[in-house]
Amino acid sequence: MDYESFEKAENKVLLLYFIKFINIPVSNMQLTRIMLENRFMNYFLLQQGLHELISDKLVNSETRDNIDYYTITQQGEKMLEMFEGILPAGIKARIREIVEIIRPAIRYEASVIAEYTLENENEYEVKCKIIENFKPLIDIRLSVGSREDARHICKNWKEQAKEIYPQVIGVLLGKGKE
Repeated sequence: MDYESFEKAENKVLLLYFIKFINIPVSNMQLTRIMLENRFMNYFLLQQGLHELISDKLVNSETRDNIDYYTITQQGEKMLEMFEGILPAGIKARIREIVEIIRPAIRYEASVIAEYTLENENEYEVKCKIIENFKPLIDIRLSVGSREDARHICKNWKEQAKEIYPQVIGVLLGKGKE
């Protein structure tokens, strides 16, 4: 096996290992950020490997709210068992260490969503959600007059959603007025 083929195979095994070990659906953006920040592989090799893993049905891709999330399939787990040995022990240890640190943040990123879109020249629609087990706990849509307001709302939602949600529920249930 030539070096280029070995590198491609190693990258695919690394992706399978990471996706299996994280044990939660991970988005393309999250996976890309993690792989690039930790210099496991470059963007093009990552996207090529991921595409091939999906084509070979070793990784499942599921789209929710216009975001692709990846999980390892049973076939992918079997393939990983057969080829995990080509990954150096140091890389596996680094992946396990990184995953333990970032798993809570990935869960939070996947559960708290804030985005905005331009509706017309004077109006932006802001969508704020909290998702748990891929079901919405809350889904708020607002119309605002400026991009600055839309960005500010998105930023505050991402930083404070866990505090805002119980307050909204309390107000809607009429609690706190007694």
